[in-house]
Amino acid sequence: MLACHTAAAQTPQDLSAPALHLQQPFTPLAQYGPYNGHLLVGGRGLTESLPARDPILAPSASWTLSAWVELSPVSPLSVLIAGAGDPFSGDSRFFALVDGKAALRFGAGQQVVARSPLPVHGWHFLAATFDGASARFYVDGTEQAHAEPRAGAIAPELHLGPVDTCAQLPCAHFGGRIAAFTLTRIAASAAEIAVLAHQQPDPDLIEFEEGSKPWPLQSVQYIGNRAPQPPWSMPKRNAAFSKPVAAPPPPAQTTLVPNTPGDWTLSNGWKLAEAPRTSATPEAISTPGFDTSTWMAATVPGTVLTTMIDRGLYPDPDYGLDNLDIPEKLSRQDYWYRAEFPADAVAQFENVSLLLNGINYQADVWLNGHSLGQVTGAFMRGNFSISTLLNRHGSNALAIRISPPPHPGIPNVQSIVLGSGLNGGAMELDGPTFLASEGWDWNPPMHDRDTGLWQDVHLVATGAVSIGDQQVITHLALPDTTQADITLNIPLRNASSSRVEGTLSASFEGVEVHRQVTVPPGGATFQLAPTASGGFKALHLDHPRLWWPNGYGSPELYHLTTTFTTASAAPAIKKLRFGVREVSYELSLLDNEGALQRVDYDPSNGRDDAMPQVDVTHAGMRQVPGGWAASITAGQDASPAFHPVADTRATPYLTLKVNGVRIAARGGSWGLDDSRKRVARERLEPFFRYNRDANLNIIRNWQGQNSEEDFYDLADEYGMLVWNDFWEVTTDSNAEAEDPQLFLANAKDTIERFRNHPSIIMWCGRNEGVPQPIINKGLIALTHTLDGTRYYSPSSNQVNLLPSGPYSYEEPADYYSTIDRGFAVEIGTSSLPTLEWFSRWLPAADRWPISDDWAYHNWHPNDRMNQHMQAQFGMATSLEQYESQAQMMNYVDYRAIFEGFNAHLWQPNTGRLLWMTQPSWPSMLWGILSSDYDAQASYYATRKACEPLHVQLDLATNDVQIIDTTQQPLQQARVDADVYALDGKLLLHHTAAINAASDDATQAFHLDLAPLLGDTTVLVHLALHASDGKLLSENLYWRAASDQGYRALDALAPARVTLTARDLPHSDAPGTRRLEVLLHNTSTVAALNTKLVTLRTHDGAEVLPAFYSDNYISLLPGEQRTVTIDIPANNAAEAVLLKLRGWNVTAASASVARR
Repeated sequence: MLACHTAAAQTPQDLSAPALHLQQPFTPLAQYGPYNGHLLVGGRGLTESLPARDPILAPSASWTLSAWVELSPVSPLSVLIAGAGDPFSGDSRFFALVDGKAALRFGAGQQVVARSPLPVHGWHFLAATFDGASARFYVDGTEQAHAEPRAGAIAPELHLGPVDTCAQLPCAHFGGRIAAFTLTRIAASAAEIAVLAHQQPDPDLIEFEEGSKPWPLQSVQYIGNRAPQPPWSMPKRNAAFSKPVAAPPPPAQTTLVPNTPGDWTLSNGWKLAEAPRTSATPEAISTPGFDTSTWMAATVPGTVLTTMIDRGLYPDPDYGLDNLDIPEKLSRQDYWYRAEFPADAVAQFENVSLLLNGINYQADVWLNGHSLGQVTGAFMRGNFSISTLLNRHGSNALAIRISPPPHPGIPNVQSIVLGSGLNGGAMELDGPTFLASEGWDWNPPMHDRDTGLWQDVHLVATGAVSIGDQQVITHLALPDTTQADITLNIPLRNASSSRVEGTLSASFEGVEVHRQVTVPPGGATFQLAPTASGGFKALHLDHPRLWWPNGYGSPELYHLTTTFTTASAAPAIKKLRFGVREVSYELSLLDNEGALQRVDYDPSNGRDDAMPQVDVTHAGMRQVPGGWAASITAGQDASPAFHPVADTRATPYLTLKVNGVRIAARGGSWGLDDSRKRVARERLEPFFRYNRDANLNIIRNWQGQNSEEDFYDLADEYGMLVWNDFWEVTTDSNAEAEDPQLFLANAKDTIERFRNHPSIIMWCGRNEGVPQPIINKGLIALTHTLDGTRYYSPSSNQVNLLPSGPYSYEEPADYYSTIDRGFAVEIGTSSLPTLEWFSRWLPAADRWPISDDWAYHNWHPNDRMNQHMQAQFGMATSLEQYESQAQMMNYVDYRAIFEGFNAHLWQPNTGRLLWMTQPSWPSMLWGILSSDYDAQASYYATRKACEPLHVQLDLATNDVQIIDTTQQPLQQARVDADVYALDGKLLLHHTAAINAASDDATQAFHLDLAPLLGDTTVLVHLALHASDGKLLSENLYWRAASDQGYRALDALAPARVTLTARDLPHSDAPGTRRLEVLLHNTSTVAALNTKLVTLRTHDGAEVLPAFYSDNYISLLPGEQRTVTIDIPANNAAEAVLLKLRGWNVTAASASVARR
């Protein structure tokens, strides 16, 4: 309690030891208090420590407790109010309520109770005295009871509104205000108590301390290095820098490539120059015919560094330490992009606009010698009318001066000596940009800070009226999903000075509606809705095709075409996709009386309100038992957006729901899709398939770094929910954006641009914290007024969520018991990539032993996983041995992360997201995938643990569980458990018939493994079979009692696994060639972590991406397993070589001839 003033605690002198100095005398205070507190029923209490040597704690001490109390109308009728000592164990002195009556409690079952209930309204004076023998209890100055308690010494603690631990939140907690709570060291007389009872303090003059404090403002920040790090701390290399290799230049002529009607991309022919090398004026540069013969052919879309690498100026920064051969000056200078293009394709259109879909960081745009204006921020489109400046039948010169973020910072450079350093720096001041490009513990600094035209440039042509950013709102009257209402909000922009009459039409999948409208100068927004006021009954759908996240159904999409036509002008046409779905959220929120309520929140049902129904301002987010919770907006307790939830086991954590169904959110963060923002659809799509195939269903768009159309399109198609951040980083760590209006302008454009994507499940203001109030309030308003169908959470952690982490090695069993119980948005551990990865990304001279190349690629030898790996398997003497050991660790650890989530599904586990699923460059730290589509053991462990039907062993309890995240219960299934010694001897067999509930974890039986472990390792094999005998899930664990027990695996006999491979004639995945491999363990011992690799025969390179139905497979003696492999179809014309290795597996191979 902040108002508390006490003497410093003293430790009693140990009299058995020689006294080296005299102990300072203890001088007690005359009293403790007064303390004033405002406590919420659903919130937390206040605590203060007392000096441990104070005589007032003794059982014979005289004392008086007193307080003024005002009860909340919803306060529990039996609850502790305030007092001294440990409130829930041992002896204590506490005011309490017992069935609504005031009481004095001494602990150990001793209490005295007032004669009548304490009135709810108004202030009441409670007092208790003790003279060393007898205690007396008073209410409003009148003695209610007395007793002679048998009490011992109390703990040195004071509490207002103590919160007990309880099996299920929310726990019973006092609600109301407490004024002038005081503990004095004398026993006041009855007359003195009566006087005090008539001295009620004025509550308006009291500053009450909040038990549930609001979210704090940022008080400290890190803004990066003030000087470069010492040269001795820079990474050292054995290999020389690579020589740059130029790519073939793009075509020299710019062409207009048609997209949808009225929309063209300016393709090819772009040139790039460093601004300091160009002395010409903007007017000259943007004049047709300007000489660019000394300029570089530019890669557009792309960053300036991408162009320079493509033209052979610099090496690939992803390889080894080659990024150090690229200068920092690239982030401290401007650049000119230029293209000349013909305009014949748009000549007949009245209104022509230039659209920049994404630049970084600032662009000054010029056309034909004239300035068009400026756009700032990586996530802000630039839209400029060029109708009057366009040479419609001649050449047009477009010149764009690009400036990098104004605060590029001085980045850390990772090495073994330095370590990973700190994250980010000065660039956080710039807000909406690629913050990770300054350098993070998983991403090196990009020396241009991803400056450039990172998205494409379009021409858009219409008549006088064009169509703006439409909004498609789909609404289900849950729980009914058989009907849907579609509302279309369509902004029409009128560039002329006259009203324009025309027909507004919208059509999708057999639905077609038309409306005659008059568009005023400047424009207006028109609504097409199925409501009585809208009158378009066709927009009410019966039995709609619903969009579902991965694992819950098909992600169905509709295709909307909107047109505006007039009798004389060219039509305006826009196309988009949308999904019919309703998102809602189970949350624990503080209601207007301060009680913590578990509710189902559907923002769509309150979309028309002036403000959102959930208060996530700094004042609205409060500390509660278990963390933090948002509040219900004042006056909104009865809003139709809320429905009570009877199952409170997940309190206080967020639960995501789609179409009324709870989603067990399992996925991971994408920190940055690519370090140089090479984000074409064909580059991103393999990652989405990997995520889908791993049974994941959510991607966090960390810091909004991946906000581009192809990202959201692919998420829609693959059924991946998107948790969408904006661009601020950790509270009390990183700097806050210095231009709130620029930040909010980028946010506005982002929401309007991407809000129709069904994959976006929610908006999030900041990574690990809350934006400063001016930005947070702005985002609250924007997400509600521009969207209104999704929840906005200011923070990615703590508020109805868990804190972030852990990020390093933890005991696997702890994931099943204590780690991250609730909704964890960031959790991770080390995940070394594959052996093949090293040959692609590190030079041979620096691959082994661990070198600064490893550290620069984010792997540091002091990692906790290294320590435990050495304890389990011994010191590795080669890269091959080290990688094999690491893959064993990868499999166990990542399976445990998600099986631990499964073990407590909904009680309280509701979401678990990895940090991270894949890195933005060849990082060795956290990803379950590599940046070049390779997949290590952690990926296949994740895929195994996230099966919709899954059998698992709880490593904390040795209980066997069935996890069913489908919507269908499992009836008459059979679970088998077999425990083997490493020599193949069967030690234990257990089988049971079981019915497993849908959307739940079901306990099957317990395995008594302790007597079998000793100082060695056993193998535990689990199998789940359907009633017809079909294998539904299987799982194999190697188990030991300690790290040292796993050393027995070193002596495991070699296993011979044969592989038979063939080409399948058809694949259900477009653009792929499918191989089928039969693995057969012909040995008498188990084959652990059997790894398949697919290589091209002509050069021995690994075929990537390669989608294996399973890998890192463990096979019992005699066991067979069939694996399918999808590889790109462009490999169909050549033979491929399949190679096999494993922990104790004899290497083998097989060829598959070309088709």
